[in-house]
Amino acid sequence: MGFMRKYEELLNKLRNFNISEQIILINIFLFILPLIVFVFFYLFKIPKINIYHYFELIPDITSLLFRPWSLITYGFIHASIGHLFWNMFLFYFFSSLFLNLFKEEELLALFCFGIIFGGLLFVFSYSFFPVFKGINSPLIGSSAGVISVVIFMCTYTPNSTMRIFFFNIKLLYVGIAIIIFDLAQLPISNSGGHIAHLGGALIGFFAGSKMKKGENIFWYFKKNLRTKKNKNKKKLNRHDNHKKYNQQKVDRILDKISESGFDSLTSEEKKDLNEASKD
Repeated sequence: MGFMRKYEELLNKLRNFNISEQIILINIFLFILPLIVFVFFYLFKIPKINIYHYFELIPDITSLLFRPWSLITYGFIHASIGHLFWNMFLFYFFSSLFLNLFKEEELLALFCFGIIFGGLLFVFSYSFFPVFKGINSPLIGSSAGVISVVIFMCTYTPNSTMRIFFFNIKLLYVGIAIIIFDLAQLPISNSGGHIAHLGGALIGFFAGSKMKKGENIFWYFKKNLRTKKNKNKKKLNRHDNHKKYNQQKVDRILDKISESGFDSLTSEEKKDLNEASKD
């Protein structure tokens, strides 16, 4: 009983976290879990399995067709504690700014769009640009999703400031610095990662620019979500009405049995009673 109570308390605490905190917790959990598995394999001398292989994004269109889930799962695994820390640190800061102005589902949509578009740009760049021919380095990390949120805020509120050490700097200059850094690093190291960053940045810039003009690109996403919820609600209502009608029919049949006996039922009423007993 004590364990179940603690488990329920933990679930309640998790439900109280906002979407930003939930995303951070998921990333931390998915960073720790493979480490636990690796230790387990080592202790019991089980042959090593590259768990990341099933979730990382391979820079090949054919691989993507056979593993479409990797276009989103790659964004939730990290290579090192430093990789995880800086991504989550940036995400926490800029997502807090985002949630002061917009809704949680919009943050989730932007984060996922950034990961997906960054991943697509990575795959297509490595598949079609001759300079990347023969390179097969997979992609992991949530940087594309994080950068989409960062550049969104830098675009939507460019004159807002953030404090870096002892001075304030406008978000506009933060965004410009990030883009310049990624462009400069493209030919030097981790080209795939920087391409994904730029993909996420493009989504963030596009969404931020549209939002400044009063156009919410997340409207279509929310509309589909709302439509799906309404359809499910209608189905549930129809199901509940059908059950209510059947129950009323059964009640009338039972009243008839109590008054006149089972033999007084028609063949149709007996059939209805039999079907109700199966539900």
